[in-house]
Amino acid sequence: MFPVNINNIVVLQREEHLEEIRQYNIARRRMRDGSNPFDLRTDIFKKSFRLNKEMARYVYNSVAENIDTTDNIVAVPPILKFFATLHFYATGSYQYSLGQNFNLSLSQPVASRAIHTVTNAIEERLGHLWVKFPTTVADKMEIKGRFMEATGFPGILGAIDCTHVAILAPNEEEHNYLNRKNFHSKNVQLICDYDLRILNVNAQFPGATHDAFIWRNSFVKQHLERSYNQGDHNTWLIGDSGYPLQPWLMTPFHNPAINTPEGRFNDIHARARNCIERCNGVLKSRFRCLLRERVLRYSPEKVGKIVNACSILHNICIAANLELDENIVNEEEINNERFQNDAQDNIFRQGEATRRRIVNNYFRNN
Repeated sequence: MFPVNINNIVVLQREEHLEEIRQYNIARRRMRDGSNPFDLRTDIFKKSFRLNKEMARYVYNSVAENIDTTDNIVAVPPILKFFATLHFYATGSYQYSLGQNFNLSLSQPVASRAIHTVTNAIEERLGHLWVKFPTTVADKMEIKGRFMEATGFPGILGAIDCTHVAILAPNEEEHNYLNRKNFHSKNVQLICDYDLRILNVNAQFPGATHDAFIWRNSFVKQHLERSYNQGDHNTWLIGDSGYPLQPWLMTPFHNPAINTPEGRFNDIHARARNCIERCNGVLKSRFRCLLRERVLRYSPEKVGKIVNACSILHNICIAANLELDENIVNEEEINNERFQNDAQDNIFRQGEATRRRIVNNYFRNN
């Protein structure tokens, strides 16, 4: 048993240590409250958060009420949770440069919790406003007209492709996330218009899932099939040869001769489809947390939410014509897989007839 005086010393030292921690946390809070990310120089602000100041105010005002608040004197203010999350999206890192001292006082666990809260808020408050697949006649005609004007290919409602977002190997069903490129990922389906606006994002599936399976189980496929059965025979997406040919999804011909109607169809099809490859590149270059080299260290469900939030912010940037002042990263590999259509399948035969009609009406002559 310790002498009384030793016990008193131990207790006193513990109390002093706790008081030091309390004072440190108060000082850290004052440092956070005394800084304002909006005071950053415009170019540094954009580089740090990928949005301009006006866009950031709009997004923050839209989601602020969904971000946790507390009277705790050492709690992180909601606005700094917001900017910590934007910075993570932009860089994929919890580390901050010296010029960003507003964030130096956030520990990694605090930043991680902020990312979770703010990501949910962006998805819940802004998702239905900024990522919308066109369903009205007017919206469809606008998108199809833009593709036609730019490429000469009729009826296109969007271009579709999948991209892999790297994650840590999950504890459950790990094998389902190991993709054919031999890293763990979510396989994310994106559909975009000609101007790189994301019309639909599906981040539910693990990396080993084939692109065609994701498409087959998507609400967009069901919507387009239903529209076709109701009489809309002049609307389709375009995808590469890894997708099935369907009357609402046009894929290229297999090895057509050069300068034939089928060859010209393929050339224009590839030119129109290039927008989805550029969209993937711009999205990942703008929000570098999605790059393969970053590897998101969250559960697959949280990774899907981060992808959704980044897609929403991407569309806000596109709407504001905000240029990306960096080289676009292209980490996508050419998909050499070819979907083997069943020649006896009625949907495939209808797709063949639709593709042949397009060739005859638009690509028969030079």
